[in-house]
Amino acid sequence: MQVQTKMEATGARRLLAELAAARRCQETLLNCYCREVAAPAGQLRVGPPAGQNDWPATIAMMLLREPAQVLEVQLPHIHDRLLAVVGGAWLTGNYRYLSPMFHKAENKPWALLDWEALAALLLREMAQQHELPPNIELMEQIRNSVAVSTEVLSVPVPATIPADSVEAYIDSEQSLTFGHPFHPTPKSRQGFSDDDLLRYSPELRTRFPLAWFAVPRDDIAQQSLLDASCDQLIAANAPAVSADRVAVPVHPWQSDYLREHPLVRDALASGRMQDLGTQGADFFPTSSIRTLYQPGNPYFYKLSLNIRITNCVRKNAWYELESAMHVNRVLRPLLPDLGRLFPGLALMEEPAFLSVDLRDADIEKNRQVIEGFGLILRQSVDTLRTPDCVPLLAGSLFGNHYYGEARVQRLLTELAAQAGTPADVTTERWFSAYVSQLLYPVFHLFFAHGVIFEPHLQNVVLGLRQGLPAQLFLRDFEGVKLTPSRHPASSMPGLSERAQASLWYDEEQGWNRVAYCLFVNNLCEVIAQLGAGRPSMTTRLWSVVRHHLHTYQHRYGNAASARRVNGLLAGSPFPAKTNFSNRFFQRADRASTYVPVTNPIPFAGVEAAWQ
Repeated sequence: MQVQTKMEATGARRLLAELAAARRCQETLLNCYCREVAAPAGQLRVGPPAGQNDWPATIAMMLLREPAQVLEVQLPHIHDRLLAVVGGAWLTGNYRYLSPMFHKAENKPWALLDWEALAALLLREMAQQHELPPNIELMEQIRNSVAVSTEVLSVPVPATIPADSVEAYIDSEQSLTFGHPFHPTPKSRQGFSDDDLLRYSPELRTRFPLAWFAVPRDDIAQQSLLDASCDQLIAANAPAVSADRVAVPVHPWQSDYLREHPLVRDALASGRMQDLGTQGADFFPTSSIRTLYQPGNPYFYKLSLNIRITNCVRKNAWYELESAMHVNRVLRPLLPDLGRLFPGLALMEEPAFLSVDLRDADIEKNRQVIEGFGLILRQSVDTLRTPDCVPLLAGSLFGNHYYGEARVQRLLTELAAQAGTPADVTTERWFSAYVSQLLYPVFHLFFAHGVIFEPHLQNVVLGLRQGLPAQLFLRDFEGVKLTPSRHPASSMPGLSERAQASLWYDEEQGWNRVAYCLFVNNLCEVIAQLGAGRPSMTTRLWSVVRHHLHTYQHRYGNAASARRVNGLLAGSPFPAKTNFSNRFFQRADRASTYVPVTNPIPFAGVEAAWQ
């Protein structure tokens, strides 16, 4: 009987996971389409019922029960319409879907719509609009994302943040259950088998040892800005090898991929390279899947993984190895000044890389080996956090649907009780601390130094001291770019032309990336969650942002920042990256386009109660 009950519970959980994955797919697809296509084209209406309509009775009944808005999308090229009831922050498009989604084809009644039908409709509308064939690849990526989401949602997520700081950090990295709310394929992992998914997905609470290869020292390509070389830094956690060889770690999945590569296969067969198998202490996959954390190790290992995860194949391209090192060289002299101005800031340096260069005459195959073995060391959060701070990935708290909401609500409730302050004041105080830790250094790096960080929710780690944001860790030097006006080619001696080109964004590109990641991907999500169902709270939180824009300009600003800050205060739209369109047109990330999103700052009310 006990076994049967457990099987029934497992079956019920699986069914609920399938339903939740399907629902989330519909929401993220519609989020993307409304923001990127329908709204700019005037094909989106969000508001109260107006006049006569032909909507389903279910919609009318829902509107009688609770205050909400109706979202209606026109698909003019296929002559269809979509309909749903929404709440939430509709100025920025951060909707909360309150009803099923309905579809009306020409000369047919309204009908409920499943996720696969919605995806097919949107892709067909896009194809006809642009006179292109159907994008079969994107449809497969959407299916893959739903399948992965189902597996992830089948695993229960702890309701509370662990008390131990290391366990809390691991838990946060492995808690991104839902993924990006404005991405068409937030959980796609093309290349993983079902077994791989279960073995290596962070959301399934996995851990595993690394695979290792013994490689002749002459075949090692490496750089380090530290006193020790990269191979010496790795050696402390590596299997013992002879003095003329280096133990090179790779992700276990990648080791299978590399063994099949013709150059690696030949090197193994000849004895030039030795396969040491999988061994050593476990590492924990973080939210990016390929960057691994080991408690007590001073470095994360950012490993190559020839898997397409959301947009990109996640290998360390040869020029990215070079460019990460150059970014580190640029930032190191700035650290003392940054530490003085922003004592809560910590940049997670990437001071060393290592790979294998077999120097084969086949340049393309040799490049594949270099990229396949590519490893970047990233400074561990353990070495940067103060002992009284608990590090948590921001993306585990915000943009993570109801799991993140539950954790943040519990955190703020406990804070309010401890401080004896009203819940709204506690929320505003917490948010103000978060904004000041985040906005000031990101703006300063861009406006004062021409350094472009991507402070989206997955690149920001919060350090909470007694529940309040007290430290902020910025990571991922692969995404860091430089403005050529401040960092010309003459400042990059020895860097290849390809690496130089990969590092440069002009000022407008740089602003778009900073503003998108900071305001749209990060603060819009945070405010939509903290102010859910309470428009007055939403406006007060935007007034907090307004306050910190004024404060930044007064304390740290220059002429360049004045132009952008004044624009934001006056209502200049936020730039939003077009993830759906980028995937549909198969654009490289660097070629991403942007659409305007309404900036709520001018509509913010009086200064928040926290002041």
